[in-house]
Amino acid sequence: MHKKVMACLAVFSILAPAAWAQTDTAHTDTSVIGMPIYTADGMKIGQVTTLGRYRGENSMIGEIGRLMGFGTRRVLIPDTMARVDNDRVILTITSDRVNELLEQPGQ
Repeated sequence: MHKKVMACLAVFSILAPAAWAQTDTAHTDTSVIGMPIYTADGMKIGQVTTLGRYRGENSMIGEIGRLMGFGTRRVLIPDTMARVDNDRVILTITSDRVNELLEQPGQ
């Protein structure tokens, strides 16, 4: 599961819009758009901006803050890596893991 998460997080920066199929969405509840995104250990890291499908999997795109607060990055988050809990989206990985994935070279 974590290898899948790593692969998705590695791919999601800016590549998602080219392969994104917004019109082929299986999501019917757009209320998650605008919800904050939290890591499994409770750190707020961003906000959901779009819903859709990517490679046949229901997904969200979020704006994630970069390390030390310098700008944001668009990221693809498959539904299998997150759950909606009341007023927020919670990832299945910790903030340390998110930072590791965002720091990988070439991303």
